[in-house]
Amino acid sequence: MPLVVSLLFLLAAGLYCAQGVVAIVGVWRPVGPGWARRFGLAATGAALHTAFLVCRALAERGLPLATRLDSLALFLWVLVVVFLACQRPYKVGGVAPVFWPGLGVGAVLAWAVAGREPVAEGLERLWLVLHLVPVYVGYAGFALGAGAGACYLVQERLLRGKGAAARWRKFPSLETLERVGRASLSLGFPALTVGLAAGALWAVQASERLGPTWYMDPKVVAGLVVWIFYAAVLHIRLLGRVRGRWAAVLTIAGFALTVGTFAAAHFY
Repeated sequence: MPLVVSLLFLLAAGLYCAQGVVAIVGVWRPVGPGWARRFGLAATGAALHTAFLVCRALAERGLPLATRLDSLALFLWVLVVVFLACQRPYKVGGVAPVFWPGLGVGAVLAWAVAGREPVAEGLERLWLVLHLVPVYVGYAGFALGAGAGACYLVQERLLRGKGAAARWRKFPSLETLERVGRASLSLGFPALTVGLAAGALWAVQASERLGPTWYMDPKVVAGLVVWIFYAAVLHIRLLGRVRGRWAAVLTIAGFALTVGTFAAAHFY
């Protein structure tokens, strides 16, 4: 991979981090017009991020998934798209102090530790697209839910404190954050289900090549663990048995599990 192309992604990661700093500072002090203009940092970062993926897609003549950096960059790009798409209808702008710093740190770590050499991949190109894209959309939904959960915990604490009125107004209401959490699970879980089903269908068709124990592959096990956890969380949330703080904690724990299993399986 040319260094200039990979630097596009590093620059995007730096701009995401800068946007995160702006979002955090905006919680603690009034945001004037000068600060408002700086929200273009995220847009510029997203443009550079997109340029990186386009360059890689042209080089690979298809979806950029040849290296681990490609795969992680595509996942983070889907995460940005999902967040921006949900920003207005679900009013999740208040999640920005959690979302942008996390995205920036994740992008920097991906650039630093992900391999840039081509990796062997068992799935054919079509099945790879049908499998990974829905899985990444599902993970993006879970990340958005975790961000809303983190903001819920912060907002709840600020509302209980004294002299914090100026700060708690920077976050969405608890009802909005609760709704975003449910909506993110309602988006993420079906998408993950579709992605895992596509991967399983391919594996069944290619069982002679993969062997009879293909279902013991670390990626398969990791995906199944995440699916079972979120199935349980979505079930109890939709039934109204868990709400508020515990729902936020479960959503954050689920995304931590997702990141852990994704990283372990990805670098296994």
